[in-house]
Amino acid sequence: MKLRVIIPALLIVLIVAFSACKKYNQIDNSGTVKTPYSLFIGGFYGTLHKTNEGLYFNTLFPTDNSTVRQIIIADSNILYLKDTLYCSTDDGRSFQYASLNAIGFINKFYKYYFPNTCVYDPTDRKVYLCVKNGGLEVSTDLGKTFALETAWQDPFPVGKRPTSITRLDNGKLFVMIDSIELFKKDPGAQWVRIAADGTNDLPKDTTTWYVSKSHDTLYAIDYSGKFGVHYSVNDGADWTAVPGVPKKNKLLFAHEAAHTGNFYLGIDSGGLYRIDGSSGSFTSVGAGFPWFAKVSFVEGKFIRYRTDVVRHYLFCSTDQGLYISETNGNDWKKIRDGSYSTLR
Repeated sequence: MKLRVIIPALLIVLIVAFSACKKYNQIDNSGTVKTPYSLFIGGFYGTLHKTNEGLYFNTLFPTDNSTVRQIIIADSNILYLKDTLYCSTDDGRSFQYASLNAIGFINKFYKYYFPNTCVYDPTDRKVYLCVKNGGLEVSTDLGKTFALETAWQDPFPVGKRPTSITRLDNGKLFVMIDSIELFKKDPGAQWVRIAADGTNDLPKDTTTWYVSKSHDTLYAIDYSGKFGVHYSVNDGADWTAVPGVPKKNKLLFAHEAAHTGNFYLGIDSGGLYRIDGSSGSFTSVGAGFPWFAKVSFVEGKFIRYRTDVVRHYLFCSTDQGLYISETNGNDWKKIRDGSYSTLR
């Protein structure tokens, strides 16, 4: 009799205990990341970091007082540009010299430099680099070695140097030479000069033009800030000024942030601006930055969860720290101290 009473009692205890343990250890799979991001952060003093969630940062390169000016991902290779170009083929565990001829600083003391001096063309799997000794270098092995580009239909100007290069979504490449002459390379073709015809040309009273892009629109930016930002929808034949650019300080970068479709402009001690889709004018989106910050780059990233919910982030590098925005850049908060020059 006692045994028949004890056995059901034990079963009830085990069921209750098992249920309690199961409930306590339950995992919420809705918060499981399916597609993380990789963010590379370059520093004004030479550091190179990587993070996948904005909390923990892996240092790939220590401080060496040589500004990281650009980070390029060529297939699976990581390239970062300082005074020289370095390439890693093992996910950043080690780097080797790739080219010693990278274009120099505009002002090395203040660490001013032209943005967009290197670009990867995924169609031809080539990396192009603007170099200081005149000419354009190209790599056919994803950034491991470089040689002078020879595919010029119109001769490269003797004694000149390229100052920036960009690639449109349609595959067309553009290089600005000495901030005056513009060359274009269609996919599978050679470089040809875009001749100025005296109508809707870029102002010539400056030596600091550099090129950038948003989708299939080409942009020219006057680094000095004097002539602001211009855009062209016909491969540089005609240019139109973008309104809303503050007429002050240097325009440190201008480009389309990945995964956002928005075009951003960063200014030295002048904040961050974005082209407003309805007006076509630049509007200020720098809430949260110190007024004296060098706003040097913006990059977009996203995380996809197991439930296919996607969260979008914007990151901004400044000399006052690394900032993040979850409101499409309308406001920012600092997530890491430091002096950061570029992102990828």
